[in-house]
Amino acid sequence: MPASPAPATLLAVGEAPAIAMGMTYVANAHSLGLVMENAAAAEQRGQVIGEAALVQVLALIIAKGAS
Repeated sequence: MPASPAPATLLAVGEAPAIAMGMTYVANAHSLGLVMENAAAAEQRGQVIGEAALVQVLALIIAKGAS
């Protein structure tokens, strides 16, 4: 008669799917966090570029003078 697996082995095998899904959820949450962080950084860069363009346009208008 073959020896039955130890209870710890059965517990580890039984918990494996739940642990794997937990790790998947953690990795997914981390990836989503990075996406949101990159989106916020891109928006900030866009605002800086827009402000710089506005300053340049206003400087050109002032340099041209009122005609």
